[in-house]
Parts: sequence; structure tokens; C-alpha cells
Amino acid sequence: MPTHTQTIVEANSTTKAMGTASTETIVATFPASPIYTEELTDDERKAQFQELVLDGVVNDGGHTFGEFSRDYSDAPNMADVETGGGGLPASPYVPNPVSPGPGSMNPTDQADPPSGFGESPNEQWGEGVGSQLSPNDSSAAQSAGTLGDYVFGAAWGSGT
Repeated sequence: MPTHTQTIVEANSTTKAMGTASTETIVATFPASPIYTEELTDDERKAQFQELVLDGVVNDGGHTFGEFSRDYSDAPNMADVETGGGGLPASPYVPNPVSPGPGSMNPTDQADPPSGFGESPNEQWGEGVGSQLSPNDSSAAQSAGTLGDYVFGAAWGSGT
């Protein structure tokens, strides 16, 4: 399997044109950035990227999301999704198709979905587990990756 070195900060220099950025403008906009003042070594940049972008919890101070885990540690387990009538989904994979009834647009008036409706996800095309893997399992696998583990042309953890 060929390896691929990821560009960390030293992106190809660009000039301002439609669909591109201007490296000169970006450097002038952020002159004190340690990225451009060369105060950080490549290893320090990798560690900082891992800490600030890939790992941990972001707290926006209640602005929008409050706390958000970059590791998706709170990703749902499909087996724990409550289903049925009264506005609940038919299954973890599809909404309840039952009409609330004549004269109502209130989803809490929905009856239980048809028996077996949407209980099995469709098969995913291509390789891998796709739709058969619960988000809490896939998130745990994805969050284990670190900068430098990724291989060009292959999904993280796929081994292919």
C-alpha cells in the first residue's frame, strides 16, 4: 500500500483568482501566526493539529452547541433508538409513514408504523460495513485515527 504524506501547513502557494486563495493575502492577514513565523516545528504542528482539530471536546460557551466531542463519543447506538407511534420514527433508519389522521397535522397523533417497516437498513454499495454499522461503533473507530495514519485512497481503519 503506498503511503501518502499529508500537507500540514505548507500548502502550495496560490495567487488570487476565481476559486483560489492568495497565500500572500493569508500570510498578511495573520502575520503573528506561528504557522508563518516558523516558531513551530513540524512535530509541534502535528501535535497541535491533533489536539485542536482531531481530539477532545469543543466548548463554545453555550453559543450554539455548548460542548461538542470531536470523537463523537455521544454518537447514538441504533439499538437504543426509541421507535413507534406518537411522533417517533418507525425504526432507527426511517421515519414513521403513518398519517396522523384526518384533520390532524400533529405527529403525536401518529399510530404505530406498519409491522416490520424499515427495520433493516438497505445494503450499502461498495466495500465495508456501511449502513450496517451503528454510529457509536463507527465513531469509536474513526476517532482512533491520528494525523499521519491516513492512507491516500483508503478509509481509515479499513486496512485496504
